[in-house]
Amino acid sequence: MDPLCGWCYGNYKNTLQTAEKYKGQIDFELTPAGMWAGHNVRRQSKQMAGYFIKHDQQIASLTGTAFGEAYFQFIHQEEVVLDSEIPSRAIVTVQQFWPEKNVVFAAAVQKERYFFGKDLNDDVTYRAILGGLGMEPVEFFKHFHSPEMKAATQAAFAKASDYAMSYPTLLLDTGNELVLIEQGYSSFEEITSRIESQLALKTI
Repeated sequence: MDPLCGWCYGNYKNTLQTAEKYKGQIDFELTPAGMWAGHNVRRQSKQMAGYFIKHDQQIASLTGTAFGEAYFQFIHQEEVVLDSEIPSRAIVTVQQFWPEKNVVFAAAVQKERYFFGKDLNDDVTYRAILGGLGMEPVEFFKHFHSPEMKAATQAAFAKASDYAMSYPTLLLDTGNELVLIEQGYSSFEEITSRIESQLALKTI
C-alpha cells in the first residue's frame, strides 16, 4: 500500500476488517510502497487536483468510502509536497515498535489526508493520531525521526517492489508460496472468501 494512494484509502475499511477478522490467526503486515518518494516527490498543482478529483470520485463510487470536503479543498494548496516517505516512515515506525496498532494507525494516517484534509508532512498531524490511539508521542517521534527508521522505510519500499507494482495488493503467505488475494479493489466478502479457500486447503 501507499499512504498517498487514493485506491488504498478507498480500501482502508476492508484492511481494518480483514485484520480484525483474522486477528490471532494470521499475522498482518503492511508494506508501504513509496509511490511518491525519491524522484517522484512533487508539489500539488491545479492539474493534479483535477486528476485526483476525477479518480477519487470513481473510487468513492466503487468502494463507498467517503472523501471529505476538507480534502477536496486541501488538494488545491500548491505549496503542499507529496512525499510518501514521511507517512510511510510513520507507518514503519509503528509497525516496528507498536505492531498491535499498525493497521489502525495506517488507516488513521490515510483518513487524516483523505477525509480531514491534513498535511502528512506535518508532525502535528501524527500527534493528533497518537493521542487518539493512546500512544506516547515522545517515544514515537524519537524513533520516527531516527536514521534507523529512515533506513527501515527504504527497505520497506524495496520489499514492496518485489511484491507488487500496483496498490493495494493483498498477499497471503501460506508457508509454501505467496497467494494473490487482492490487487486493486475487492469487496470484503471477496477477500475473505479467497482467504478461507486457502485456509481450507491447509486443513485437508
